[in-house]
Amino acid sequence: MTEISLTLALQHLSSDVANLLNVTPVPLGIADPPNSTGVYMLLVDDVVVYIGEAKGSKGLRGRLLSKHLSGDDNHAIQRAFKEQFPDRFLRREHMKVHVCARWLVVPDPARTSALERLLIWLYKPEWNRT
Repeated sequence: MTEISLTLALQHLSSDVANLLNVTPVPLGIADPPNSTGVYMLLVDDVVVYIGEAKGSKGLRGRLLSKHLSGDDNHAIQRAFKEQFPDRFLRREHMKVHVCARWLVVPDPARTSALERLLIWLYKPEWNRT
């Protein structure tokens, strides 16, 4: 395992946050994330409501399009709209238009986790607390 200095680690995280915030949010219905590891934000009305990390073979694509958009009713994004849209099809169609995502590919899993925790700490998104 390679060790890096605290200064370099903080520079990486600072750069990652800036790069993520410079990404234009895309509605989930037209999002085309890669199968890469990384960090993502979900936004509703330009408010950050959820921050997550994506690891594994399906990466960001799997998390955003399978887990969140098509996931089970117990996931935070599904619960957020379940009362307003009890019908899963209508809920999913609503989310495709009204929930936006921005993401950043981060190849290092440890850095991905550190960035996710930092962003949750900074933004305190509502859906990360439920």
